[in-house]
Amino acid sequence: MFAPRLYFRARPTTTAVLRRCLGSTAGAQTLDARLKADLKAAMKAKDKVRLPVIKGILSDILYAEKNLAGGASFSRGSDADVAAIFQRAIRRRNDSIESFVGGGREDLAETERAKLAILQDYLPTQLTVEQIEERANQVIQQLGVTGSKAMGAVMRDIGINPTEAPKAKIAEVVKRLLTSSA
Repeated sequence: MFAPRLYFRARPTTTAVLRRCLGSTAGAQTLDARLKADLKAAMKAKDKVRLPVIKGILSDILYAEKNLAGGASFSRGSDADVAAIFQRAIRRRNDSIESFVGGGREDLAETERAKLAILQDYLPTQLTVEQIEERANQVIQQLGVTGSKAMGAVMRDIGINPTEAPKAKIAEVVKRLLTSSA
């Protein structure tokens, strides 16, 4: 049996061609893509602390992608959606740390702190309560609103990226500011 001959010459692929085809800019990587690359690196390094944390987050992402309850939409490519999963995992770790410390299990609390540090490496620096208050006060001043009924308008106009602070934390600060100004 004869092998078919190929009569075309392959063009060398340049980085410019790759960028154009893939539609991404150099250095810009979604959280999901970064997780997958880190998973591969942790598997090669046989990192026993980092590997289960990354696998757990990827599992949570897959679950969120498949479980679209209540018509909610989720996109792996959206850093805001993935950041919400990270924040949920961070909140779970913090609750576990409190439980372990309360139960006198400092050894388990220490392993949870190590896992928490790994999770926090993926998110950008979180806004402090003072920074959120500052932005919320600016929006409240601009809109000229008072009372908790204006919370929706303030939350819509505050413009804080969900990767910078959890929505619940932002809502808590806005509600406190609106009720104190009324």
